[in-house]
Amino acid sequence: MLDAVTKGYLSLHPESAARTLARIDRRDAAEAFGAMPRQLAAQVLGQMVPASAARCLAVMPPDVAGEILTRTTLPAAVAALRLLEEKQTQEILRVMPRPKAARIRLRLRFPEWVVGAFVEDDVMTLSPEYRVDDAMRMLRGSGQRSSQTIPVINANRRLVGIVDICDMLNSSDRRSIRHVMKPVVHVLNARAPVQTVTGHPAWMHHDSLPVINRNGIFQGLLYRSRVREEEAQIMNEIVERNELMTTRSALADIFWLAVGALFIGRGRADEQGTQDH
Repeated sequence: MLDAVTKGYLSLHPESAARTLARIDRRDAAEAFGAMPRQLAAQVLGQMVPASAARCLAVMPPDVAGEILTRTTLPAAVAALRLLEEKQTQEILRVMPRPKAARIRLRLRFPEWVVGAFVEDDVMTLSPEYRVDDAMRMLRGSGQRSSQTIPVINANRRLVGIVDICDMLNSSDRRSIRHVMKPVVHVLNARAPVQTVTGHPAWMHHDSLPVINRNGIFQGLLYRSRVREEEAQIMNEIVERNELMTTRSALADIFWLAVGALFIGRGRADEQGTQDH
């Protein structure tokens, strides 16, 4: 078990801990994760780039990996599991709570480079038949992450509009959402490459955009913060690869310098021997 000082450091600096664990032997890193309280381990794992997180998960017992991933944010858990072998992934998912495992399996159906892989599906939605006061009561008690605008879907889960929270606050409590909602201007397709939406002009005015599948069924929301995280993650992976290449290059230089020194030393010894003769 970890001492109080170590736990405190990990809680305050999960990013630094993640970078440190990414650089040590994966079995040592996995052992460190196993010694952490599961919630703390999830925070640290969530800060690692997917490749490093996957290396650690690959050598953990499935029950330990499952406990940690259950507490890890969905995008981070999915990104790491994509890099494991299918058999390992299924072993871990089998020991996880069914709701979380089902959400992960749904994400894994999408290739990692499309919008659907980054969608947050556990979001609040409204029916056009709701009254404003009912909607506001749901919003206050849902405990779910909410954007400035809330999707409005019908009984067939088709997106029929969006409603701004400010508009609800300024409307009569007894008005229906149908009369407060606005048409949806910006909609993303779940199969669109995520790189094509990172520069979408709608991000200038919206913190999330609704996502539908090819049949027009509402899938969830893509958050602007998630897009930025993905860009940052790609940069972190590039930096990590460059650091690894630099380390390998430095080791190679040291090796060849040592080899060169041996040859130079031998040459001088041979030369001295010739002079002695």
